[in-house]
Amino acid sequence: MSEKLAMCSPLNTFNGDDAPRVELQGVVLTELPFLRYANVRFQSDDAQPSRKFRRLMGFDVPLDPNTFILHEENLCAWLGPDEWLVITPPHVRTSLDAMLNEFVSDNEFSTCVDISASQTIIRAVGPKTIELLGRGVTYDLHPSNFSPGCCVQTMLARTAVTLLAQTAEDLTIDIVVRRSFADYLWRWLNDAGQESAFYPG
Repeated sequence: MSEKLAMCSPLNTFNGDDAPRVELQGVVLTELPFLRYANVRFQSDDAQPSRKFRRLMGFDVPLDPNTFILHEENLCAWLGPDEWLVITPPHVRTSLDAMLNEFVSDNEFSTCVDISASQTIIRAVGPKTIELLGRGVTYDLHPSNFSPGCCVQTMLARTAVTLLAQTAEDLTIDIVVRRSFADYLWRWLNDAGQESAFYPG
């Protein structure tokens, strides 16, 4: 009889069973493991899938480009005119599972795909967060351009990521990255944060 495989996060090799966490000067990096992710696509002006999403999730998708909304423990980020990323905690199952099932069963032009196994989040918190990420991204992360509630798909250290600006007070940015690139990006962030040029003097 085969044994059940234990669930492990993309970065579990850095800290065993606990979520990896490292404190750099001015930035704290932490993985947020085991969240659930779904890629949702439908035409925003199509009333039927819009109503269905609202009924199942309890909120409307954001329509403003490069923004996300938080509803209770659920996050929904705009990725394009007809595409959104939904992120929920692991214990929130009913609404997302229902959406996955209903969107797939219909013949309308809408899809909902579970991509939980292929994603993770690295959270960067601290006053040096923008300076650290700025070493590997060309997008302007200054709060005047990238304020809380904003999101952007970009390249960070040659890795495709989605950045979510969470809070301004403690300067928190979540980095959504594919599982296959998480190890590399974690190492890059640690190396970049320890370079003498990053913290002069």
